[in-house]
Amino acid sequence: MAERTPLLRAENVVKHFPAGLGASVKAVENVSLEIFPGETVGLVGESGCGKSTLGRLITQLLPVTSGNIFFDGVDLTKLRGEKLRQYRRQLQMIFQDPYSSLDPRMTVGDIIAEPLENFGLLRGRAKDQRVQELLKIVGLNPYFNNRYPHGGQRQRIGIARALALRPKLIVADEPISALDVSIQAQIINLMEDLQKEFQLTYLFIAHDLSVVRHISDRVMVMYLGKIVEVADSVEIYRNPRHPYTKALLSAIPIPDPEVQSKRRIVALAGEIPSPVNPPSGCRFHTRCPIAQLPTPCADQEPPLEAKARDHRAACFFSEKVPVAV
Repeated sequence: MAERTPLLRAENVVKHFPAGLGASVKAVENVSLEIFPGETVGLVGESGCGKSTLGRLITQLLPVTSGNIFFDGVDLTKLRGEKLRQYRRQLQMIFQDPYSSLDPRMTVGDIIAEPLENFGLLRGRAKDQRVQELLKIVGLNPYFNNRYPHGGQRQRIGIARALALRPKLIVADEPISALDVSIQAQIINLMEDLQKEFQLTYLFIAHDLSVVRHISDRVMVMYLGKIVEVADSVEIYRNPRHPYTKALLSAIPIPDPEVQSKRRIVALAGEIPSPVNPPSGCRFHTRCPIAQLPTPCADQEPPLEAKARDHRAACFFSEKVPVAV
């Protein structure tokens, strides 16, 4: 069987933000990942873990501090100016907050047409026809182009704008977190339909693991700037190998009160450490229920290594993690 070639590959990506007095926020630390054509990779973790920053690094909205990001075999971190701009046509982003990511002074048609105009692809009647086509694709009335965005339409308009340049990869940064539950289901179903129709590849960033389970082929779990577990979406929910993943899964509410009452909730001690001064060794050891201190958890950083077929976790004692209910 021929080995698959990743559409996107990140190698040892680091992003530090200056925090004054010589300190820095270590938002992303030595992250490596692969995303293959046509798949959806879910990226999950608590707020502040660095997942949105990683999405912006992949799309080159933020420059890396160090490391490399390869897209279709080309290292985007080495490109500048017009060369990088042309590659951005193939890398688009759907932002978390459709209220702040869309200009309220622009009509729906102007918002969707903006990327087409920026790259000089279509003008006049051809541009208007493309805008109406995109509105129809995302389930909106094609004649809404002269209106202003409002309500649940905003996220669909953001998706239409992301599709305008026919990208290969879309980074969706918590695209449904600001929406009502009924609208969330519609957007998820729309994204899945669009993926099949246009052979799209997704990096789907979220903190809601129940949504990620529904849409993702693989799931990556991030904690304090690092990837701590990667596995097939079915496998990671059935048999998590990292105690942080187990804690996240145990917090997913179940609509059956009887089943919910019998679940064992994994309570994590303390607060998330500061990314300015993260813990030594395993970054999770200060909150981990199975950590052994001081050695090795506080002294050594566990590698992200294979625990089963196509299942990697960064934990010295992953065999002690119970199977998720």
